Amino acid sequence: MKTTLLMCLLATNCSWAADSLIVNAGPASRVIFYGKTPADLQKLERLDLNKLLRDLNQTKDSTLGHIQLSSAPYRATAKPLPKWQQYWQAYKKNTFFNLHLGMGSYTFFNQPIDRYEYLRLNDPSIFMENAPNKGLVISNSLWLRTRSVVGVSLVHDAYWWNGKRMGMKFRYGVGVEALGLRYQYSNVVKVDSELFPNNEWSSPRSDYYQNTLMLRPEQTDVRAFSYNFQLMPKVFLKNKKGKETFSLGLGVRYNVSRMKQPLDGGGMIVGWGVYPIDSDKVLGGRVTATSGPIVASKDMYFFAKEGGLKNFTYMAEMGYRSVSLFFNYTPSFTQITPSLTRFSTSNAQYYNQQSGKLGFINFGVKIGR
Repeated sequence: MKTTLLMCLLATNCSWAADSLIVNAGPASRVIFYGKTPADLQKLERLDLNKLLRDLNQTKDSTLGHIQLSSAPYRATAKPLPKWQQYWQAYKKNTFFNLHLGMGSYTFFNQPIDRYEYLRLNDPSIFMENAPNKGLVISNSLWLRTRSVVGVSLVHDAYWWNGKRMGMKFRYGVGVEALGLRYQYSNVVKVDSELFPNNEWSSPRSDYYQNTLMLRPEQTDVRAFSYNFQLMPKVFLKNKKGKETFSLGLGVRYNVSRMKQPLDGGGMIVGWGVYPIDSDKVLGGRVTATSGPIVASKDMYFFAKEGGLKNFTYMAEMGYRSVSLFFNYTPSFTQITPSLTRFSTSNAQYYNQQSGKLGFINFGVKIGR
């Protein structure tokens, strides 16, 4: 009965009998703790007596009745949260922040992605004397490749079905993405070796490109920035503890993007700094970006749309817990537009004079739920 002795030392008027504890709190008040066995009184250790007395003093009921010990410690009834706060807490529980890191390619299963052919020559006699008008095809094309991807997203999961070992949810959210892109140029010659056995076409073709067409690529690496809204249904598995493990999702994303091109060769002659003859200045005006063509020639320019790019991305994602692999396909990221120059000649007929689209794929790792 050690507990009883300790309680008596703390009380001014205290009496006790076997398996019970009576504390006189005043002339007409007493607190009685009664148990059938000494072990019952040991359960008093689970009670916060100070909190219990404060709650009893605050009640307006003169008949307090009986208090029955349970296996849980005594606690006052908590005030329920407002509905909007309950909804917000539940919403935050299923909202996640993700990081995306990746790269890309300009081919998919050895096939180019959204190739744009800007020049085709089917008649060798155009640039060769005494040549047959067939047996040699020259084409020039370009693609857009993703060199790097860095993005973040904030997404929320709304559960459609949440079973014991698997389930399905609908994911939606917003994100931002920075892209490092590169224009990839392709020059192809297809030749009939019987009609042209000695590669005699090579030198005339080179002279025609350099001195007659004056064809040259103007852009290589470009930067792009986009923000997006995404939708993705996902199927997931759960382990024995009810935690989500493997997941698979297919979705779509709407992007609003902008590109910024680097300096082209023509931009080198602008941005001069003019100073007095005895000045020690060495830095002139800076030219860091341009909106010039991506392909230029004597007869034709080809421009890429830079601002206000609105497009869709088709997404696939497979992962385990907080690490996933993603694959994205953006079929029409920007538009290529041809434009005749002031000095165009009859050679303009060999260029593609129709607008086209350039897209890309990228893939990588997503960290987060």
